[in-house]
This record gives sequence, structure tokens and C-alpha cells, in this order.
Amino acid sequence: MSKALQIKRREALTSAGAVALGMTFAGCEESAVKPTPVSVPIHRSNSDDEYVWLSANANLPMFAEQDQPALRQAGAELGVKVTVAGPNSIDIPSLLAAIEQTTARRPAGMMIVGWDPSGLVGPINAAIEAGIPVVCVDADVPASKRMAFIGTDWFDIGVQQARAMLKALGTRRGKVALLGLIEQTIDQQAFAGFRSVAEPAGLVCLPPQQDKGNQAEATRVAASIIQGTPDLAGMAGFDSESGPGIGQAIKEAGKVGQIIGTTVQAEGQMLKFIMDGVMTASVMQKRKLFTYYGVKALYDLNHSKLRFTADDRKAGITPIPINYSTGTFLITKENVAMFVTG
Repeated sequence: MSKALQIKRREALTSAGAVALGMTFAGCEESAVKPTPVSVPIHRSNSDDEYVWLSANANLPMFAEQDQPALRQAGAELGVKVTVAGPNSIDIPSLLAAIEQTTARRPAGMMIVGWDPSGLVGPINAAIEAGIPVVCVDADVPASKRMAFIGTDWFDIGVQQARAMLKALGTRRGKVALLGLIEQTIDQQAFAGFRSVAEPAGLVCLPPQQDKGNQAEATRVAASIIQGTPDLAGMAGFDSESGPGIGQAIKEAGKVGQIIGTTVQAEGQMLKFIMDGVMTASVMQKRKLFTYYGVKALYDLNHSKLRFTADDRKAGITPIPINYSTGTFLITKENVAMFVTG
């Protein structure tokens, strides 16, 4: 290309750029003078959708304070109906009946807390076969056809409790009691996680004891262990009612500071026990995420426009993750004030 042609080409590009720039400024100026209102909905309304959360012990304080408010928040954000169902005690036959009754109503989706990982397989599979999306939250039913699990790594909950207890004990060693719902798979995973850290460090873990997910029973069991175990160094709880029971038993026995108490979850009384030094630590699940993402997962199963094949349903592909690991955080005396309200 000759030098003259290069100059002409450069001049032409410069002129075009100036025109384009002028158009851009003109457009901005016009927009500033005559703004055009734009309404962009954040979520499409699907007010006919109903998503049902089902659990045994459905009105447990932990559920009422953590899971259910987040359930309602997700429903409000998506413009859908959310419902709570299930018995008010640990009554597995009644939970099975509630799942079957809900299936018959054909809601848009169901979140089920897997209290019985074998007994719930049939009802969950029946719901899936009826065309109702089902995800498990908090406790899984892995042998079922559920479409996802949203919850915590319970082995890690045990590991974290053991680490917190060892830190509080320093060089002291002795026996440690474990309380929880000993028939539950998630508790068994947590017991194993606790032992994996505590036993190599020199603590002797006693066989896990059943507290029935009931504070009064947990207090009774913990008190009996304290009385019968002179060299008891610590107690670890693995359901939401274990910690308050352990704390009450330690306090009544006059063993505050002598027996180290840790647990999972902390609401109300447990927070006060930590603040007062009766209990040392609580490993908190991010429980609000269970139901918050449970509703959203079910919503996406019904409404997502993501596609992986020409026919994802036929290919057995869903537009959501299979496992949601929601994580944990630790509450101790150092940070407990951040979690106390009112």
C-alpha cells in the first residue's frame, strides 16, 4: 500500500470514529433529557406453585427459628406458596403418612428431612414417580430417587467438636460422653468424625447414648453419665436438644469449667450457656440455607430454561446440583454476643 493511500485510510478511520463518538454522546445526551422508565421483574411470579417442607418434630424450636423463616423468605422472593407439614414429635409413621398425603395433593415440589434413611425410600420414590420433584434437606435418604441433597457434612461436625473440646481441655485427658439420636445416620457420621480426632489425641470416647432429641431426656442421660464417670473430661451433643441437656446437667452437678461441653446448634438457652461459660462451643449449621435453597432447587427443577440435551428429562439430567454442602461456623464465648438478639 502506498504512503498516500495509508494516509487516506487513516483519515477515513479517524473521521468514522469521530462520527461514532458524536453519535454516542448524542445518544447519552438524549437519554439524559428524556429518560425511558424500564421495569425489570427480578422473579417471574408462579403463584400457583406450592412447595412443601416435611419433617418429623416439625415445630422443633431449631426448625421454627432457622429453617422455617428461610422457607418463607424464599417463597416470598419467588412468588410461590410454601407449606410446613409433618408431626410434632419424632413419629416416623406419621411422617410417612404426611408424605403420602402431600403426594396425593400433587404440589409443585417437596423438601423432606430424612429422619429414617431406609423407611422414607418408598414414599419419596412414589412422589418422584408421580411427577413431583423431591429434594432431601438436613438429613439425606441417599437410596431414594430424590433429586438432590441440601445439608451439612456431619463427619466434619464431629471433627470440629473434637477440635474445640481438645482446645478447651489443653493438656487434660479423660473420658468423653457422646449424646444424640444414635440410630440416625447423620449422628453416626458425626460420632465417627469426633472419634477420628479425639481418640488419637488421647481421649477415651464412651459408647454414644440416646437422648431422643428431647431436652429433658438429654439432661437425665447427661446427669447419669456425670454421676457414674468420675474421670469424665467432656460431653459432646449431636442433636439440637443435646446441648441444652448437657449444659443443664453440668450446671446442676456443679461441674462448670471441669467438664467441657460442646454441641451442634445453639438457640436460646444454649447461647446463654455459652455466654456464661457452662458450655464451650457449638458447631452451627447454616440451617437457613437448607430450606432457602430447597425452594429454589425445586423451583429450578420446574422452571429453569437451562438445557443440556434436546430432551433432558428423557436423558435423566436435571438443571440443579446433586449435592449442596452448606457449611458450618463455630460459636464460642468470644463471639456469642453476635448471635444473641433481643
